Amino acid sequence: MTQILLQIKSDSLAMATTSSSNGLLSSTWFWLSIVEFIFIIFLLIKLKKKKTELAFSDLPKDKMKTAKSSNIDMDNLMNSINGSRDLYKELSKACHPDKFVNTEKQKIAEDIFQDISKDKRNFEKLLVLKERAKNELNINF
Repeated sequence: MTQILLQIKSDSLAMATTSSSNGLLSSTWFWLSIVEFIFIIFLLIKLKKKKTELAFSDLPKDKMKTAKSSNIDMDNLMNSINGSRDLYKELSKACHPDKFVNTEKQKIAEDIFQDISKDKRNFEKLLVLKERAKNELNINF
């Protein structure tokens, strides 16, 4: 019986030392996780601050206001992005000056072709040039 009591005491003593060292270990991991958490918050704050300090932040405020209030024709912009390439190809083939060699329309075709080449990314101007080619060169599209 005494042997059993001694065994229980030694087991409880071993558990007490293990739990106290385990508590110290868990405390170390706890503080390490707290430090990592603070570091992550610091990085997030720095990232948010960097987003607000973009290249536009050094521009004067009056230029920013004029840029925000500028009127952009989004319809022309989207048509220029999506439709100007096909219209340019169509016009450049139809109005090429080589089609009007030794005629009175050759000079007009050269002028229109130069304008087409100059404005190949502007959909509205290409539409105006298409109408001009219809009227002056009698081209049917």
